[in-house]
Amino acid sequence: MLFIVFNCLKMCKQDSAKEQSNNSLEIGLYDDLAKALPSGVYRLRVFHDVSLIEDKWYGSKEVPYVVEFANDRFFEILHLDRSVFKVNPGIISDLIFEADKSDFAKANVEANLKIIPFVWEGRFLINDTIIWIHFKSIPRVLDNQDIIWTGTLDDITLRKQTEEEIKLKNAELQRLNADKDILMSILAHDLICPFNSILGYLELLTANLRHYDLDKIEEQITVVNHSAISAFHLLEDILLWARSQSGAIPFEPREFNLKLSFARVFDLLKPSADSKNISINIGDSEKTIVFADVDMLNTILRNLVSNAVKFTNSGGQIHVSAEKNLSNVTISVSDNGVGIAPEVIPKLFDMTKLYSTRGTSNEKGTGFGILLCKKFVEMHGGKIWVESELGKGCEVKFTLPVSPPLLCPE
Repeated sequence: MLFIVFNCLKMCKQDSAKEQSNNSLEIGLYDDLAKALPSGVYRLRVFHDVSLIEDKWYGSKEVPYVVEFANDRFFEILHLDRSVFKVNPGIISDLIFEADKSDFAKANVEANLKIIPFVWEGRFLINDTIIWIHFKSIPRVLDNQDIIWTGTLDDITLRKQTEEEIKLKNAELQRLNADKDILMSILAHDLICPFNSILGYLELLTANLRHYDLDKIEEQITVVNHSAISAFHLLEDILLWARSQSGAIPFEPREFNLKLSFARVFDLLKPSADSKNISINIGDSEKTIVFADVDMLNTILRNLVSNAVKFTNSGGQIHVSAEKNLSNVTISVSDNGVGIAPEVIPKLFDMTKLYSTRGTSNEKGTGFGILLCKKFVEMHGGKIWVESELGKGCEVKFTLPVSPPLLCPE
């Protein structure tokens, strides 16, 4: 009988040892699996009596939980030392980016209140670098109402950066599509008008050349000439804008005397000004040096002075001047024309609105020129703005650098 009892005890001990061995193997297997995962794996116990106090989720003091397990990847992602974390498991809350802490706390309170999976992503500030972390864990309620949360965390910084790049590219595509629609609208409407005028008058001249006197022929040829110039400048601005948007225009700034561009725009637009008995006064720019792309500056000045001529009454005056300081030259084109209402000024630089109105001699415009000016000024690192009072004239100012930007030594 004793022999039988002894054998039973021996067998029980063997079974117990075997069970312990199996348990150890199982625990070791789970530990190996956790270490092998690319995600951080954690298990934490949340104390039910304090889990719904939002303030306790904000920082490392008196946190409502203890972390019972975390794999190596968990510490790698958060750049934490295991020994430091063991002493202060609430350090996780301290690492959360300040602006995201409230969202993190509210999400934790809601998950513990409703016993639902906790899913949250937000920014962490680690070693002065922002990284994005994604948490996902599921709850299990214990008999004492504490909650065991088992979950994963992943570094999703690269994904967030890619999403942001895609968002920016989508916004750029939407903007380009909007610009394309506006371009097509201009081509369909504003370019047809001068060509209709050209074709109409040429048709009249062809049919009546032998019947018209010289004054009549000169009058109609003048209309054709003005319409052709208008169409040419519109096409020129549209093509320049399209090329600037695609980066196809070479940007080749150099140092040169501002007097050269002032003289060029004066020679180009004096006939238009003379036809309306408008005087163009060029300020002294003999010694003013700028660092700019010559072609772009000429385009800016041509558009601004052309607009001034368009919106100035017969007998008016236009002034072109420059004022230099240590870093910039401020160029001004002013007139004593009809001026611009305050509520209209912001629309001048808005591509989506493309504001335009007729000149004092019924000249037609598209509003494209001022947008082109803004684009070219900003390519130089300058700014452009309008100062005006309705009925008293307008002044457009823009800045250009006086010298190349200083390069930081490597």
